[in-house]
Amino acid sequence: MLSPEIVEEFNRIRNTPAGTSACPAASINLHFSQQGVVTACCFNRQQVLGVYPENSVSEIWNGEPIRELREALENNDLSKGCQKCEQQLEARDYGGAHALFYSVYARMTEEKRIQRGLQPDVDQAITPLPMRLEFNIHNSCNLECVMCHGLASSAIRTRRERLAPMPNPYDEAFVDQLEPFLPYVVEADFMGGEPFLIHAYQMLWERIAKVNPKMELCILTNATILDDKIKALLERINCLIHVSIDSMYKETYESIRKGAKFEEVMANCMYYLDLMKRKGLPYTWRYCPMRQNWKEIPETVKFCNEKGITLMYNQVDSPVNFSLHTLATPELQEVIDFFKQHIPPATPVEVEIQNRQNFIELIQRLEGFLVAENRLNGLKSRLDISNSVINQYTKGKDQTSKRVPVVVLGESTNTLVQASKRYVATRINVDQARLTELYLPEMVSDRVSEQLGDMMQLLAETDVAVFTKVFLNELVRTYSGVGGVSHVHDGNVFEWIQQLSVALSSHKDQQLVITNLLHATPGEVYELLASSQSSGEVTERIVRQYAPSGDQMQELVST
Repeated sequence: MLSPEIVEEFNRIRNTPAGTSACPAASINLHFSQQGVVTACCFNRQQVLGVYPENSVSEIWNGEPIRELREALENNDLSKGCQKCEQQLEARDYGGAHALFYSVYARMTEEKRIQRGLQPDVDQAITPLPMRLEFNIHNSCNLECVMCHGLASSAIRTRRERLAPMPNPYDEAFVDQLEPFLPYVVEADFMGGEPFLIHAYQMLWERIAKVNPKMELCILTNATILDDKIKALLERINCLIHVSIDSMYKETYESIRKGAKFEEVMANCMYYLDLMKRKGLPYTWRYCPMRQNWKEIPETVKFCNEKGITLMYNQVDSPVNFSLHTLATPELQEVIDFFKQHIPPATPVEVEIQNRQNFIELIQRLEGFLVAENRLNGLKSRLDISNSVINQYTKGKDQTSKRVPVVVLGESTNTLVQASKRYVATRINVDQARLTELYLPEMVSDRVSEQLGDMMQLLAETDVAVFTKVFLNELVRTYSGVGGVSHVHDGNVFEWIQQLSVALSSHKDQQLVITNLLHATPGEVYELLASSQSSGEVTERIVRQYAPSGDQMQELVST
């Protein structure tokens, strides 16, 4: 529960009267995510409002879960999945809280709807229809960006992570169910994957062009997909184009955006620039500052100012060895000092004003990470609340609903491989289900002890080096599918697995180390994997954490 003091301060910041809901998202917004899961926003994965197609869009908007969330937020209670905003508000980071974003839309009156050519809301004793819709319904994507993972890229999921393609329940019937809502919607966001590869989006855009062409659509694209059909469609809708682009240099860009061709992307970017100018709409680039490209940012700002492009920044948390805020303090200070020397000059031009402000805010956010506690809290937040590992465990809250574990296991003829797959997946599913207070099939959740017993027997019967290599391979593969750690270590995540298995094979208590690792919680394992910056570091940390004694730890590290 937020304190009255925080609520009062937050209301002043967002210019709302006393008694206003801590966050209006549940009253104005629906977020459609992968596997049919619907929530109030992209950060709240805990309070599942419903699942398509088991629940219709209308049932979801008027159902009990969303009513519970609305009531909690009206009482400044952020315990139903809104812990990320709660942490930010308690830290007085009011500008970073996503609740501030939704407050802007809550202040939009019926008069403003009409001014924008939209239908006035229904005058009935039911909850008004949503003003916003957010779509992140599938991972269809043609790129393998180095800071991305399989939940956001089908190419990464099938090639790098070697997992089965992700199913997509959204079809034309889904578009039909949304159509009655469309005349009332002010804005809709379309993310991916790559939106121009998602068929349901194109069906929606065609429908929106007919029933509400003034609806503001925000499309986040990698700018690699642009044909005549897409161009014709873009002419008919009121679209804001956001392009994900991380360098103005071919070599740097293509090393980050694996699979993209720099020249083609820049040509498409210039087409979007012309399109937005003709429509009188802002055009935005979204840049991921990383260790590979941070020195290029001032030059990118200069280019964007010259072209009239707004430049925004996405924080990169994973892989941690790419992230700026995980740099050692002296190195992070060097980045900050460099940026301070290149703050864009103040001008009266609107785009340049915004780009200068965004640049200064980037510096301020990095300065916050100079405090070690902030780094730790950021890691805990990702692991406990907002990491994609807690996404989509269930098809509903009640015990009788159909449920889907986050990790779908592929079959293997190798007994050890199969056992490792099932053990790791079960531990992840059960641990996160408990965390989110959702349900899993009994056949999964009740087998943790049984599967641990199977693993211990296999460990006793198998050469430790072989066991270690197989187990850690499957552990990394599984976590790659849900958390994006497959490319953290030295460019090849499997190198350190081989090194560790060799080290353990020569250690007198290697079996006990592995036994302790088997008993570790998924959160502990994920933190260890994701926060290590090299194969040597992760090996040392595993040993330090799971070896029986300090002497034995030193022995193993030296090995």
